[in-house]
Amino acid sequence: MLVELLRRSGCEVVCANRTRRTPDEGSFLVDARNAAGVREFAQGCGVVVNCAGPSYIIRDSVAGALPSGTIYVDPFGGSVFNDYDGQCACVINAGCTPGLSGLLARYVARRLDRCVSVTVCSGGREQGGVAGFADVILSTRDGYGYPGQMLVDGAPCPYVKRDGEEADMDSFPSDAEAVHSPFVTDELRNVASAHGIPMLTGMLVIPDRDSLHLLLKAMTSSHTDDPDELMRMFSRIDGSKSRLDAGRENWFALQVSARGYVGNSFRRVGVTVRAQDSSELSSIILAEVVFRCLDIDQLRGVHWGCEFLDPNSVIGSLESSGVTIEHATAHHATETRPDNELVESGFV
Repeated sequence: MLVELLRRSGCEVVCANRTRRTPDEGSFLVDARNAAGVREFAQGCGVVVNCAGPSYIIRDSVAGALPSGTIYVDPFGGSVFNDYDGQCACVINAGCTPGLSGLLARYVARRLDRCVSVTVCSGGREQGGVAGFADVILSTRDGYGYPGQMLVDGAPCPYVKRDGEEADMDSFPSDAEAVHSPFVTDELRNVASAHGIPMLTGMLVIPDRDSLHLLLKAMTSSHTDDPDELMRMFSRIDGSKSRLDAGRENWFALQVSARGYVGNSFRRVGVTVRAQDSSELSSIILAEVVFRCLDIDQLRGVHWGCEFLDPNSVIGSLESSGVTIEHATAHHATETRPDNELVESGFV
């Protein structure tokens, strides 16, 4: 989908694949773990996008192999790039979650004169593929977020449910099987600190407990350093997930809400994005990143997608691509916060 979006917009795109099993007849055979082959493939390219993943395994052989004039773009990346010192500029976490999740947190907070809190809920039942699954799991090896936590004044604290929180998840199916798991990512912590959001809650919506168990199994089994064994293990778990989801409808939702003041009026504002698959959203975000990269001279360093892009431009691109987006505004009489003593003492 990314290739189609870029070519439709007039970009010259060349593709690399590990096999000839691709609809693009002009694709090159490239091993992403072979730095010399990646460097040869990238000659003359302004931007190289990693759609192969996982970043944990191929960061140095892909991003680290590119010449200084080429920009590396990754839909994920996470903390793998914390100590990156390669010569090319990088835009990371430029997919759906992370990426669109942090960008929409910025967007809803900006709609208020004074933001008091933001809630980011994401999840669904979808087929993302082995590479994407591996990317997410491997990013957690060196720390990616804070399970069971929320953010208060920029610091992780034990999650405490707030009054009216159900309204922040009303875009998700009311399914008795669904598991709601508090989790704030490093991306959301950066956004809260950079944009003065006093309280931020993240919530993963997992379709059922069997899916949760497979996720936990992957996380606890991902500490081998053998890349081939890692990918075999992820393939087995992904196969189990595919069998579990067989015959069930795919869905994905990202709902971001903010509470705060417009003048003297306390309000709740929000935006919901729905898709059959989060990879559709990631493709659109990646295309927006590529367009911006091609318009910038002398980009340096590592940039996170949620700060690199303009929220209004991204929302416009999503809508023009046929993605379902809903905006909401509601008035509230009083401001609600969790009990500070509960947050500080660690009791839920």
